[in-house]
Amino acid sequence: MFTPTGYYTHSGFLGFLPDGSRMVFATYADYVDYLEEAVAA
Repeated sequence: MFTPTGYYTHSGFLGFLPDGSRMVFATYADYVDYLEEAVAA
């Protein structure tokens, strides 16, 4: 099970993705939404 993790930077929330890459989102909520869509796909 992948645990959402990341941290806030000056440009937004830097979230770690299940494949090991990183992506910046506007908020933590956007990060969680993206993960839910990625898992559902």
